[in-house]
Amino acid sequence: MKKSSLILLISLLIASCDAPRDRRTAYSSNSYNQSNGFIQNPTSTGTTTTGGSDSSSDDSSEETTESTIPAEIQHCTWSSDGVSGFAESHTHLGEYTVCQSTNKKDVWIQVKTPITDSQVCIIPTHNSGSSSVYIGEPRCLMISDSKKIYKVTLYTNRSGYTNFSITGAMVMKDKAYFYPSPFYQYVLSPDAYIYCSQFLDQYKDSSYCNAFKSVGQYVYKVF
Repeated sequence: MKKSSLILLISLLIASCDAPRDRRTAYSSNSYNQSNGFIQNPTSTGTTTTGGSDSSSDDSSEETTESTIPAEIQHCTWSSDGVSGFAESHTHLGEYTVCQSTNKKDVWIQVKTPITDSQVCIIPTHNSGSSSVYIGEPRCLMISDSKKIYKVTLYTNRSGYTNFSITGAMVMKDKAYFYPSPFYQYVLSPDAYIYCSQFLDQYKDSSYCNAFKSVGQYVYKVF
């Protein structure tokens, strides 16, 4: 009798455990198009900025700094010392600069506070008035040096949107946050954004996107 009870108890415990879900299929369903899998470690390059010389001339300092920055991103504002001179600030990333290259495919990013507990994902978007739509898979990388400008190549490979131009980007940490109803669970932020966008596109229902926005763990950049 005791043996039978033990077997029954073990069976109940096994039945009550949720199997771990792969992040790329966490919301897969035949009722909507699933996005491409995340590329966790894209090929990225970085440029280390250097401060100006001891000269008090502002022009001399700018020339020294610009000489280390590729011509394709010299139209943006970068920090030469990793402490000051960043273009923008947001509670999600701190002080940062996100810039689109003149080739319209590469995006470069520099942050004041290195992000060591997760990767940062950049998702290409296309804007139309006050609205936007994601047009390609997230590209994720580690950002560990405040003096380094990291380059990420974006792809417009979402089915049905391959001919759209990249005019903006969603930038967010690849971390799980608790999203309210209708999610009502912890979800990795890039997954939450992709799912809400697909649900809105498929069913014209903005409830998931409203929940995503309410948490505020992202930066939206218009180029």
